[in-house]
Amino acid sequence: MPVQILIIEKTGVIQEAEIKTPYVEAELYKKAGLKTAKDFELQTEWGAEIDGKVYSVSVFGKTTGRAGQENKYEFPPPIDNLLLFGPCVLVNKVNGRVTDITKSEWTKVYEHLYGGFEDLGDDDSEISEDDEDDDVPRTKEGYVKDDFVVDDDDEYDSESEEEESEEEVVVVKKKRAATKAKAKVVKSKSTTKIVSAPENVFSASNYLNCDDELSEEEYL
Repeated sequence: MPVQILIIEKTGVIQEAEIKTPYVEAELYKKAGLKTAKDFELQTEWGAEIDGKVYSVSVFGKTTGRAGQENKYEFPPPIDNLLLFGPCVLVNKVNGRVTDITKSEWTKVYEHLYGGFEDLGDDDSEISEDDEDDDVPRTKEGYVKDDFVVDDDDEYDSESEEEESEEEVVVVKKKRAATKAKAKVVKSKSTTKIVSAPENVFSASNYLNCDDELSEEEYL
């Protein structure tokens, strides 16, 4: 009867395969697609008991190979830092006898070997009421006041202050505009006063009338 094993391709993809019984370990390299058994040997063995079933999984592979042929699968300790080349083969044994192993079973064994994968986000998402500080100021909705959360009244007051500030700026601008307009009006109404030149005291009209002096005097 055939026995199910697992082939881990060099890309890290896991495939299910079968081998004929009786089990011949020396011919496992053929299931890996290799031409010879050179350097294809047992690397380690993992033991686990899950849901009442005992597993003893052996991994076979090569530690030598060409660049670019490295197996990308992340194996559990103690070979998590061991570089393997080409496809690898996983075989499960119970009391020295080869038994079936599926991809779903290997996934459980894999998680068990890593100590299980816990979702830490569930604990972080829960907030204990005991950790809340009742003395800190809070909004009407119950949120703690800080730089990001403010009360509605505070927000309205802030908006009112901003509106008043904007109104003051508008008033100042209007006053300045009115002052400039008034200055323009005064300038337009102002006229240049023409000052007449002072009357020439030597004008012809002011010459002394000397006709009497020029008349002939009568001599006695």
